[in-house]
Amino acid sequence: MSERRIDAVAKATGAAKYTADVVLEGMTFAAVKRSDYPSALIEDIDISVAKEIEGVLGVFTSKDLPGGANLYGRRVFDVPILAEERVRRVGDPIAAVVATSREIAEAAAELIDVTYKELPVVATARDAIKPGAPLIHEKPWEYKGAVVTPEMGINIQSIDTHGSREAAEAALRGAAHIIDETYITPGDHQGYIEPQACIADYHPDGSLNVWNTNKSPYRLRDVLSAVFSLDPKKVEIMPTVLGGDFGGKGSPGDAPLCTALSILVGKPVKMVLRYSEDLLSTDGRHASEIRVRLGVDKDGKLVGGIFEALLDGGSYAGFKPVNTVNLHGIVDAAIAYRVPEFFVESKIVYTNNQPKGHMRAPGSPQAAFAFESALDELGRRSGIGAIKIRELNLLSNGDANPYGTVWLENRGKEVLSLALSQPRTQEAPKGWLYGEGIAIYARSMAAVPKTSLRLRKGENGKVIAEVPIPENGAGGQTVVREMIRSGLGIDSDKIEVKQVSTSLLPTDAGVGGSRVSLGVTVAVANAIKLWKEMPADQELVEVTTSEGSDGPSGAYSAQLARVAVDPATGQLKVLEIVSAVDVAEIVNPKAHQMQIDGGTVMGYGFAVMEDLLEDGGQPWALSMGEFKLPNVADIPKLTTALLRGGKGVGPNNIKAVGELANCPTGAAIANAVEDATGARIRKLPVKAEAIYWAMKEGVSK
Repeated sequence: MSERRIDAVAKATGAAKYTADVVLEGMTFAAVKRSDYPSALIEDIDISVAKEIEGVLGVFTSKDLPGGANLYGRRVFDVPILAEERVRRVGDPIAAVVATSREIAEAAAELIDVTYKELPVVATARDAIKPGAPLIHEKPWEYKGAVVTPEMGINIQSIDTHGSREAAEAALRGAAHIIDETYITPGDHQGYIEPQACIADYHPDGSLNVWNTNKSPYRLRDVLSAVFSLDPKKVEIMPTVLGGDFGGKGSPGDAPLCTALSILVGKPVKMVLRYSEDLLSTDGRHASEIRVRLGVDKDGKLVGGIFEALLDGGSYAGFKPVNTVNLHGIVDAAIAYRVPEFFVESKIVYTNNQPKGHMRAPGSPQAAFAFESALDELGRRSGIGAIKIRELNLLSNGDANPYGTVWLENRGKEVLSLALSQPRTQEAPKGWLYGEGIAIYARSMAAVPKTSLRLRKGENGKVIAEVPIPENGAGGQTVVREMIRSGLGIDSDKIEVKQVSTSLLPTDAGVGGSRVSLGVTVAVANAIKLWKEMPADQELVEVTTSEGSDGPSGAYSAQLARVAVDPATGQLKVLEIVSAVDVAEIVNPKAHQMQIDGGTVMGYGFAVMEDLLEDGGQPWALSMGEFKLPNVADIPKLTTALLRGGKGVGPNNIKAVGELANCPTGAAIANAVEDATGARIRKLPVKAEAIYWAMKEGVSK
């Protein structure tokens, strides 16, 4: 099997075409004047100086938007293209400049003078739900797609619950040992290499071509059609390579603004964010405050639990795509364990912070940090032990999880054992404290997503596979090639895989949710079958898959962190992270390993570095010097152990891996710190100062 990535050579040589690389005839450039305040009324916008700059083609505010269209979103339409009357976050777009160059547009935008009347700021999720808190949105239930009602309370984006609070409370009252603690995580950013970018080209006949850093082209088409009352058949999202995603490129981004500007100036409009703008204005991971109550009986068996998550959704709900506008990973907090009575409440609220959306396994890193930390603490405090409490309560085959589902198999105990069996390879520096911590994560397999694919004959015996999915760096298009190579028995160099625009294939659910490989393998398998059966004079076959499932299935991962702590300063060194992963068949081993390593590094960054430093409604980490991401020098030794032979899904018997390793890593590291020092850190990122004072004062932080 060939393992060479389809996109590798083009990316390494600079030939890959990203949105920022697209050049159109007559193209113009846009820049935005953004709010300096997290909460304020707009009293006046003075564009007089900006519009006189040579090269400026127009300066526009919300009153200029075509057809009065202003609100958009992935599910809830509460995001303004340009702010009207008030701003709700630092970075809200207030006015846009279109010019003959990017530099002129940016310079002119700086010359727009906005007069504000400051309003009270809601800086945290806890503040947002206090009685009498200022309203971020007056009537959020009136937005198109809203899932809230007036009865839910103030500043609510969504509330999702599972189970009975009363039954869980009763179970906890009868427990032999109980833990009741709160765990905190900060706002985060996906850290993709390519910043957000867009080009919109509107034509007088009502047609629209869009190039955008977006992983869900068909949903983007539908959103733009709805916002501007366009015929969806005339809206074409063009193919481009994505320079990373991790959940951050599912939103429309600046496509609604660029579309509006193209309509206004009658020319193609291009907008590419500087990375400081990207950190300021796009949708990252929700900050969380999660209270966990767990109880066990005298034998160490869990009897019940209550999991209450309060999440900072920021100024807008429109960056979340799911029907509940909630985070599925929060609700699935204890999915790996047998918990007879488990109640979950996930509450997302509006604040004056940056809007939050999806980031690799939305909600799961926060939930795993809280649940696996609490379980670890309960095991240590009760005397049962951090390992034993997991062995006693992980699901066995045939067990129902807390949500009533029985998977095809449960291999959490085996994954735990595999992680613990990996030999220690790294030593702590002399005089430092050494510790180990474990954390488990389980994820249900996504249903087969709706997608489409076309195989057609090329020259000289070539097979051309046309796909609707962007290549976001995970290797999805390489999976397509490998399946065709194997299924048709032809050489890889005879296969061309390429993304096509939304006008050339009927549908796709978009990249994300650990479902790409499952979707494409089903589609390719169906296409190969038709290809083998088609008459000699037929040139192509096309397939469309519908949503479906092979049955309830899931995958497990166990992260084992080995750390050292300097007792004099609290400095933390993560020496090694072992990733034990539950797998079935593997289509492309190299890409599979890259997903495990990449996920582990993201989990490591979440645990010890990443923080948008949101304070008082202002994000302070607005450069890569302030927003810390792991680099090669930071990364600990990574070890992978695969538990093979699992029962997967789809024609290739696979288990999703893209969102397994990142989720439990934060808890594993925090658990290892307690093992080393006796100090429990309940707030991420884990900092030397917190460890130092926790050790010195003998209290947890």
